[in-house]
Amino acid sequence: MVRFACPSAAAAALVCSLAVATPSAAQESSAPSLREAAEAAAHTLVPDTAPRSGGGAELRDRRPSALVPLYVSFSTLQVLDTHSTSRALSRGAAEANPLMKGIARSEIGMAAVKAAGTAGVIYASEKMWKKNKKAAVIFMVATNAAMAWVVQHNYRAGR
Repeated sequence: MVRFACPSAAAAALVCSLAVATPSAAQESSAPSLREAAEAAAHTLVPDTAPRSGGGAELRDRRPSALVPLYVSFSTLQVLDTHSTSRALSRGAAEANPLMKGIARSEIGMAAVKAAGTAGVIYASEKMWKKNKKAAVIFMVATNAAMAWVVQHNYRAGR
């Protein structure tokens, strides 16, 4: 049995395993596939926006309600990543990301890169939901899970 010291690690592991797992070709089961389960979960987060009688276009053009909280949590995780990276580096850890090695010791540089990265992810999601609302929500859940894993890893490295 695997024990996670941090609940976010468990959540990140679960979301990542759901995102990358695929059933084998010979597998037959009456249970829904992981893909079907993920689509069902996304459907609960993104209500059906098919046109109804009357103002269908208005409902269809609305941002999924799950996205704004996902943007806030992603932004918060970016701040926590900056803090946890600084803390780990001050305690002797080394930056593992080769693209960030030159910037990691500069608080201003880190903040600028994190702000640009956050803006880029939110921009991509905003473009995405206009064509595929479920994909945008799944994308933001995946980026949040990845950042949650990075943050918990940094805090462990900084112990």
